[in-house]
Amino acid sequence: MELVSTASFFDLQQFEDVFKEHYSILFRYVKSIVKDDDQAKDVLSDLFLNLWLQKDKLQIQNIKAYLFRSARNAALKSLSARSADASIEDCWNITEDAFNPLERIVAKESVKIVEELMNKLPTTRKEIIHLRLCGLKNHEIAKALDITEKKVEYNMREAIEQLSYYMHNSNYDKATIAGGLMLINIIFTLI
Repeated sequence: MELVSTASFFDLQQFEDVFKEHYSILFRYVKSIVKDDDQAKDVLSDLFLNLWLQKDKLQIQNIKAYLFRSARNAALKSLSARSADASIEDCWNITEDAFNPLERIVAKESVKIVEELMNKLPTTRKEIIHLRLCGLKNHEIAKALDITEKKVEYNMREAIEQLSYYMHNSNYDKATIAGGLMLINIIFTLI
């Protein structure tokens, strides 16, 4: 459902389909910004409520990009009103039933290392990486962040170069870093 017009988009069934298709990935994205389950749920509740209430006024060309941009703006606004920190376990939802105890420890450590490396990136590059991990294409990221597609491509290249530099010049085990990157990719792929 890429092209959306107000005349045909929002009957209740279509709204429900959009909600079901995008909620999980938007939740992960918003949670990566606000670092709190309840705050992320509140942000998305408001977003979808406003989407429904404004259904007759909106002209949406790309629903996925629109939702991500709206979610990002709402999450940042929510953060400015109330900041919250979450543990790495909460952020990536590494639950006890997903791994055996040793795998869980390694997974948490791997993700923590990758997150530390990603936190060294400038904000825009970090956001672009998060959106890419959420499955957005360059043109969707551009619309979500309100920048050009060329700027997305440039920042993606620069982010990859920076992450490579950080990985090669860190004291971390390269296999642990690779495992963390793979785990993050798997988590976002399964959403």
